[in-house]
Amino acid sequence: MSSGCYNTRKEAEKEQEEKMKKQKKKQKKEKTMKVKKVTEEWKIWDKEKEAAKSEVEAKKLVPEKFHWWIKVFGKKQSERISTWKIWDHVINMKEGFVPKKGKVYLLSRKEREEIHEFINE
Repeated sequence: MSSGCYNTRKEAEKEQEEKMKKQKKKQKKEKTMKVKKVTEEWKIWDKEKEAAKSEVEAKKLVPEKFHWWIKVFGKKQSERISTWKIWDHVINMKEGFVPKKGKVYLLSRKEREEIHEFINE
């Protein structure tokens, strides 16, 4: 009879141990989720800081009369393509038209060198 009691006690201890393991695992998972959430928030804050920084830098470079549209000059906005608008349209070329290769703007030698340098960066 005592061996039956021993088995149940052993089983009870084992069950208690499993509960403790599950609790620890759950706590660890919750901590991990909290850490992930915090790091995601940090990333968002960093992006907001970066956007604010680029906005401040843009304000330094852009004339004051254009500050109303300052977000357009920010890094994030300048890297995205504008959305299609109803007034966007195709420019149809005449049949057989071949565009000529040429310079659109006349530039001085110094300006051309600066542009080539900028493009090569």
